Amino acid sequence: MTWKMIAAAATAALVVGCGAERAAPVHNEANAAAPAGAAAPAEAATTTQRFDQTMSGQPLARPPTPFQLAVTQLRLPPGHVIPCHRHMFPRYVYVQQGNLRVTNHDVGKVYEFSTGDVAVESIGQWHEGLVTSTGQTILVAFEQVPPGENNSTPCPPRPAP
Repeated sequence: MTWKMIAAAATAALVVGCGAERAAPVHNEANAAAPAGAAAPAEAATTTQRFDQTMSGQPLARPPTPFQLAVTQLRLPPGHVIPCHRHMFPRYVYVQQGNLRVTNHDVGKVYEFSTGDVAVESIGQWHEGLVTSTGQTILVAFEQVPPGENNSTPCPPRPAP
């Protein structure tokens, strides 16, 4: 193929719309005009939070490899107690609704979380939770665990007095 033929083919491709950049689809929502008299849609709001440590100050490290992402939604009634436990792998909890108090027994601290907060749970430290809101609390937990493994270990029973 000669340079003249290549140039002619490239020119023809550009003329019919086969250039390097693709045209936006005809039915692209971004190109749709708002109906007459309608208010313009509100701009999207974005919030980014970054965490580099757990609630008790432990630095975040690389999760186990390979890992599965386990996502759990919990709906908890007022006054519900999440029994003492610990996690050996990363766990992040988004408080979708309500209030939660977390007591970390290893460091002797209490943490309060409410709607919209993210709790980066402690790793290898004993802690428990208490729903402190008057209505239902909804938590969404994200855990990075080795395939098929559980990430919660209950506290051992206390010795008899």
